[in-house]
Amino acid sequence: MHADPEFPDRSALVFAPREAPIDDGLLQVREIRKLPLNASLVTLSACDTGVGPVGEEGVVNIVNAFIEAGAQSVVSTLWEVEDHATAQLMISFYGHLSRGEEKAEALRQAQLESLKAGDPPYFWAGFELDGEPSTTLFTNGTSNVSLRSSR
Repeated sequence: MHADPEFPDRSALVFAPREAPIDDGLLQVREIRKLPLNASLVTLSACDTGVGPVGEEGVVNIVNAFIEAGAQSVVSTLWEVEDHATAQLMISFYGHLSRGEEKAEALRQAQLESLKAGDPPYFWAGFELDGEPSTTLFTNGTSNVSLRSSR
């Protein structure tokens, strides 16, 4: 993730580029807004994905770009995150989602599990859900999602 506070529309997710000059490897906010998304949830678990400058129209960031493009909800981070703790939190979060829990409750339960495991808030409290909090990803409470944990 690359944030550009001076020109927020240039903030981008950074991917390995294809052959130049076809692709620069950057998916910028201005490009995300144009995507025709029909997604119930977008998860951005990299560092600082939920931050951005505040302007007349609110916070200008990648989260809002995904919502404008059609995502119902976006999970993002408010500061730098640690890889191992983030992986564990995401495994727990998606485990709760696969059991039919609503998105906000699934994130809350994953964060509570991190707290109970003794992880300091720095590792889990920076994750937030924007958008529609009360829908589920799986209609019948079961899924074919395979989750692995290294704990």
